[in-house]
Amino acid sequence: MDYKTLFIVDPVKNERLQLAKFVKQENFTVVVFANFQDCVKRSGLLKSSLVVFVMRKGKNELHHLIKNARDKKVPYIILITPDAPDVNLEDLRNKGFKSVYKAGNHEKVREITYSLLAPDGLMPRTEQPHPIPIPFIGVSIPDMEEKS
Repeated sequence: MDYKTLFIVDPVKNERLQLAKFVKQENFTVVVFANFQDCVKRSGLLKSSLVVFVMRKGKNELHHLIKNARDKKVPYIILITPDAPDVNLEDLRNKGFKSVYKAGNHEKVREITYSLLAPDGLMPRTEQPHPIPIPFIGVSIPDMEEKS
């Protein structure tokens, strides 16, 4: 499995960092953005494998995604927050988005992310030996009474 790049767009800093920590893996590069325009501007530097778009009323709404999305072939996960309106995925597919998913919580985002970016399962973590081998030394404490 090669490295994948995951973009998270959420205007609330604490929430986007928490979501990034929740979905991180050693084979994923997670990049967070405050708004979708920044995500699109910097897309020339990094190619996204997946975009998580967190909808927030008044800050990140669906029209921002529809208006600014350049690459509609990339899978999108739309995380619905309690204050945001519901999203009709069929309307988005009719507007050219190839792969759109809806999630209601972080666990669902992680589940969809892992199924899209690592369909064969995640690679096991590679255990690296300690750089300085530490031998097991049996330590015995000498009797202090024998010296007197």
